[in-house]
Amino acid sequence: MCGFAGIIKLDKIKRDNTLNKRMNAALNSLYPRGPNQKGEWIDDYSYIVHSRLSILDLSAAGIQPMHKYGKVIVFNGEIYNFKEIRKELKNKGYKFNSNTDCEVLLAGWDSWGARILDRIKGMFAFVIWDIYKKKAYLVRDCYGKKPLLYLHDKNFIAFASDLKALEKITDCGSIDPLAVQSLFKLRFINEPLTIYKNAKKIPAGSIAVMDDKAFSIEKWYNIPRTKELYSDKDFIKKGLIKTFDSAVNRRLVSDVPVGIFLSGGLDSSLIVASLAEFNNYLPCFTMGFKDSSSYYEERPAAAKLANYFGMKHHSLEISTKHVLKNLPNFFEACDEPFADSSAIPLYFLAQEVKKSVTVAISGDGGDEIFGGYRKYLGERWAGLGNAVPYKIRTFIANILSENKDTHIGELSRRIRRFLLNVSTIPSERQASWLEQINEDDIKKLLGASGPRTNDILVDYRYGFDDSINSMLAGDIGFSLPGDMLVKLDRMSMANSLEVRSPFLDRELVELAFKLPGKYKVGMFKGKKILREAFSDRLPEWSMNLPKKGFEIPIANWLSKDLKSLLNKTCNSKNLEKIGIANTSIVENWKKNLFAGKKDTSWQLWTLLAYDQWLKARGLF
Repeated sequence: MCGFAGIIKLDKIKRDNTLNKRMNAALNSLYPRGPNQKGEWIDDYSYIVHSRLSILDLSAAGIQPMHKYGKVIVFNGEIYNFKEIRKELKNKGYKFNSNTDCEVLLAGWDSWGARILDRIKGMFAFVIWDIYKKKAYLVRDCYGKKPLLYLHDKNFIAFASDLKALEKITDCGSIDPLAVQSLFKLRFINEPLTIYKNAKKIPAGSIAVMDDKAFSIEKWYNIPRTKELYSDKDFIKKGLIKTFDSAVNRRLVSDVPVGIFLSGGLDSSLIVASLAEFNNYLPCFTMGFKDSSSYYEERPAAAKLANYFGMKHHSLEISTKHVLKNLPNFFEACDEPFADSSAIPLYFLAQEVKKSVTVAISGDGGDEIFGGYRKYLGERWAGLGNAVPYKIRTFIANILSENKDTHIGELSRRIRRFLLNVSTIPSERQASWLEQINEDDIKKLLGASGPRTNDILVDYRYGFDDSINSMLAGDIGFSLPGDMLVKLDRMSMANSLEVRSPFLDRELVELAFKLPGKYKVGMFKGKKILREAFSDRLPEWSMNLPKKGFEIPIANWLSKDLKSLLNKTCNSKNLEKIGIANTSIVENWKKNLFAGKKDTSWQLWTLLAYDQWLKARGLF
C-alpha cells in the first residue's frame, strides 16, 4: 500500500518555490499511507510524488514513481497474481529490476495497454503518465477498494490518494452542498462527489484519460449481467469452495508479516478455516469494548474459534476514555466528513494490529456479495410488508422502541426498520434501508435536497432480473465504495496497515452473481449458500452465531460521555454556521435520544462528525 499525489499540465508546469512547497506538503501528508520510502518524478509537464508502504520487495528497487518504456507510474495497492504475469512478460522479452508488482503492472501496460486490467487480480489505484504521447491515465479497481481523487481543469489535472494531499497542491473549491446532503442522508459522501465542489473521485471500475484533445472518464468494469443462473447446488458448492480458497490463498503473498481481523461472524471465520485447511496459521485479532453490552461483544466467540483451529488469538480492548482522548486523531483519519461510527473501533483495531503485522486479511465484502445484512431478509419478506396497510405499518412503527442494549429492544428496532422500509418499488426499498434521513427531511434540515438515492441505485441495479442480485449489485456499486471500503481504507492506512479482502476477489464476486438470490438469502438467514458449502469446515456453534455489527455503543456515548460535546455542537448559533436550516429537527433528535424514545444516534453522530471536520479545517 502507498499514497501518491501529482499534477500534470499539458502546456508545461511552472516550477517555483511555491509549487515545490505544495508538493512537499502533499508528500508529507501521505506519510501514514507510506512511511517506508519516498520518491518523486519531475519533468516539463508533470510533478509526481509517492510515499511507500513496503510490502513486496522491501529494497530501494521498489521506490516509486517508476520510469520505464517512456512511461511513469505511481501505484497504490497489490496485484496478487503479479508473478504469473511477470513470467508471461519475461517470455515476451521484458526484463525486471525488482520483485514488485508495480514494475510488472507498468510492463504489462506497455505490452497490452488497458487490456492489462482484465489480467490483474488485486486492489489498485494508479496513474500512468505517457511521456511520449503526452497522455495521462488514472485507473481505479473493480469495486473501489483503493481511492483516487482528482481535480481537472482544461489541460491540467491534479490527483491524489486522499483529499488531504489533494488540498495541499490545488484549490479544491468551496463546500459542495450536494455532498453535505449525501453525508446527512447516508452517513457518507457518495461517488463521484467529495466534500469540495471542484474535487471528485474516480468512480470504482473506471479509467480517466487526459491528452491535448480531451478528458474523459469511462467504466472499464461492470459486474457481468447473467441471465442464465446456475441451479445445480453440488456444482455451485464445489466451485464456490475452490474459488474462495484461491481468493484467500492469493492474499497471502507478502514479504512482511500477515494477520487476520477475526470477528465472531461467518466471513472472517471462513477465512480462518480456509487458511487452516492449507496449514497456514496466522495471528488473529479481535477488538472489544470495555463495559459494553453483550450485543457488541465478539471476543469470546472469536477466541474460541481461533483456538479451535490452532491459531494464536489477540484480544484487544478500547474504552470510552481512550476514544474521547483520541477523537481528533480519528476525525483526521476520516479525510473528508464521514459518519459511519463503526469506523471508530476499526481505527483503534488497526492501530493495535499494526504493532504486530503490516498486512491484515478481513471479511469485508462478504455481506454485500452473499447477502449477509438483515435488509436482504427484508427484501425476501417485502411482499408480506406490502400486504399490511400503510396506516397500520406506520402506527406500529411509531410505538416501537429502539434499543440495542437488550434483546427485546433490538428485536423491536428490527421490526420497526422493516415496517418503515416497505415500498412496492424495489429501488425505493433499497434506498430506504440506506438512508438515515429521508429526502423530505433532508430538505427541511438543510434547505435543499439533491438527487434521489433510489434514482442513483436504478443505474447499478439495471440488468439484474433476480431481485436479491439486483439489490446486491446496488450495494456493491453504491454503498460499498462510498461507505464500507472508505472506512476500511482510511482507518487502516491512517495506521500504515494494509488490509486485504478475499470476498472482493473478482472471480468470487462474479461467481456469486451467477447464483440465484434465493440460494444466498433464505427466508430467515442470509449467506445460505456459504453455510451449506462450508458446513464441514466450521463447528456447528460457530455457524449459528447471531450476526453482530462492528459498531460502538454510540447512543450511550452521546447520552453520557460525549453529551457535553454534543450539546456544544447542537447550539443553535453553531448549527446555523454549519448550514442547518431547521434547528428544531436537531433539538428533537436530542430529546428523543436522551429520553430513550428513538435511537437518533446516527443522525447526531453525523452532525458531530461534520462539525468536527469543519473546525479541524478552520472553515468556521
